[in-house]
Amino acid sequence: MAVDDDEAAFRWDGDEPDPVEKAPRGAVAAESTNAPTSSFLLVSYGILAGAYLLFTIGWAIAVARSPSPAQTVLDEVMYQFGEFLAIAAAPLWFAAVFVLARGVRPAVRLILLLVGAIVLVPWPFLLGGAV
Repeated sequence: MAVDDDEAAFRWDGDEPDPVEKAPRGAVAAESTNAPTSSFLLVSYGILAGAYLLFTIGWAIAVARSPSPAQTVLDEVMYQFGEFLAIAAAPLWFAAVFVLARGVRPAVRLILLLVGAIVLVPWPFLLGGAV
């Protein structure tokens, strides 16, 4: 098999040829089982990603406004850990839905994101620190 001078730089003696190079053009793309994501889902994911970002900012502001009621070092550490989890919950939920629900239908992912959007609302921020 004759190899161009440009391609020779990318090969070692004894290398097996890449099966993708032997496939006819477009054959590899046709074998892909992933269907393209619809425009509605992409827009919905974008809106929910923005909402989750706002939730993260809301929790950060609520945490910054709330005084720590801790009286011992262990209480303070646990309280700050809870504050960190409150701030990190929204991005973690968003990422977890896409990682853990990879093989699930897009409608189920959308429902899981909506459930997270309802559960993770930063109530202390919205109520002005009354909670």
